[in-house]
Amino acid sequence: MKKISLLFAILFTSASIAGAQEVQTPKEDHIIDGLTSVATIAGQTKTVEEVQDTTAVAKPIPLWKQKLYYGYNFDIYYHHDSRPNRKENGWSIRLIPEIGWKLKERLYIGLRVGGSYQDMYTTYTYESLLGEKETEEIRVQQGSWDVAPYVRFRLKTLFNDKVGIWIETHLYAGMEFPRVTDGVIKGTDYDGLRHSIIYGAQISPVVTYQFSKKSTFQIFFSIISLGYSGTTFRYQDPITGERHNEYTNDVIIFSGKLRNLIANQFTPGLYGLKFGVMKTF
Repeated sequence: MKKISLLFAILFTSASIAGAQEVQTPKEDHIIDGLTSVATIAGQTKTVEEVQDTTAVAKPIPLWKQKLYYGYNFDIYYHHDSRPNRKENGWSIRLIPEIGWKLKERLYIGLRVGGSYQDMYTTYTYESLLGEKETEEIRVQQGSWDVAPYVRFRLKTLFNDKVGIWIETHLYAGMEFPRVTDGVIKGTDYDGLRHSIIYGAQISPVVTYQFSKKSTFQIFFSIISLGYSGTTFRYQDPITGERHNEYTNDVIIFSGKLRNLIANQFTPGLYGLKFGVMKTF
């Protein structure tokens, strides 16, 4: 009887020890190797950074980063205009930074501020007092600036949304400061001209190509644009100092004035290539 009691006591003690081992929490072994803290948990080795990443929560992207964008554009322009008594040839380059806001997926608004340099050669043909035909050529260098708020609407996307076709309309206003650097200005359009004020509106297509997550190339087809332009020329008589203004305005079609097109005084040529890059934050 004593032997049986002793046997039951041994079996009960063994079962208790086995159960305690099964519920025991796995041992954590922390090792510092001088560079990275490593923890061995339940037989798996993980760095502290990996353990922290599993509990990290992604931060939301701020609204302004989703909606705000900026860009920089260039306008390379060749000018050629032929009239009965005057011919003009020249070129200009403009730098046009911009900033905008994405109202909706297909609707953007923005503002551009442009500055330009122009070099123009103008040849005047006239009759002298003796009835002889004479010509005079002058060179005019001009600096200008303008501001242009705009609205852009996307019509269509192509090639997995990489290419976008847009229609854009903008207003603009600015000033031009011409300076005759060569030739005689007396009797020409630049005689006494101080500066010009320009203003107008324009609508034209734009094509974009998104070549990275945050960068989009854009090209403006201003050569097939429609719009209205006006100019106020401010003159001052070199002798009397008297000041006066002259006004011109016209409809713009295919980058030229409608009045000149009707009168067959417009020669297209390469009228402009405006391109740039738009970037998000």
